[in-house]
Amino acid sequence: MINKEHYQFIRQHSAFENLPVESFDKLAIEIQFHKVPKGQIIFFAGDRRDRLFLLYDGYARIEQYDATDTFSYTDYIKKGNVFPYGGMFFDERYHYTASAVTQIEFFSIPMDLFESFSKKNVNQLLFITQKLSKILEFQELRLRNVVAASATDRVVQSLSILCMDLCRTENVLPFPISMKELAKLGATTRETVNQVLKKLREEKLIKYEHKKLTFIDKEYFMKYFEG
Repeated sequence: MINKEHYQFIRQHSAFENLPVESFDKLAIEIQFHKVPKGQIIFFAGDRRDRLFLLYDGYARIEQYDATDTFSYTDYIKKGNVFPYGGMFFDERYHYTASAVTQIEFFSIPMDLFESFSKKNVNQLLFITQKLSKILEFQELRLRNVVAASATDRVVQSLSILCMDLCRTENVLPFPISMKELAKLGATTRETVNQVLKKLREEKLIKYEHKKLTFIDKEYFMKYFEG
């Protein structure tokens, strides 16, 4: 169940504001509110894609591995984001695993109802199309930077993505991040990450202590998104 404050939060969210009141109220009855600790799995890759999620507080991580568990894709979900949009109206299973990076609070929304009501509303379908286009544009940017990059550049570009996506108004990454996780993001080794972080610290571009990452010179990292 959700309370009145939750109802207003969801109703005013861009993913739901186009739904007619009668449709939204039918959806709201079925929405569940959850609070889970850091490290909790929200869903696994391959689980039935039966719920849509809206993050109310905290940060989540999505991960996808190849068949050999050698290569992975990692991304982060922040407060106010809805996920997953991928597979909307089509897939039966989740493509990736989602877990809590911090303690999180989120809403769990029945996917079948959301999709059913969305199909009947032109503005809602337009919103979903635009959202998918923005997601695709961001992933194309990541792919462009990674394909042509050395291992060192991949680490810097991974830091740049974190800076752009999660530190627009703050300088400190809002959750601890290990060198192992940074190595996964940059598709490289912990040794390379350690060398890059050491150089960036010496140049006073970042601070990194006890898994706490601070961007001192954000403009340096933003240059990777120019053009």
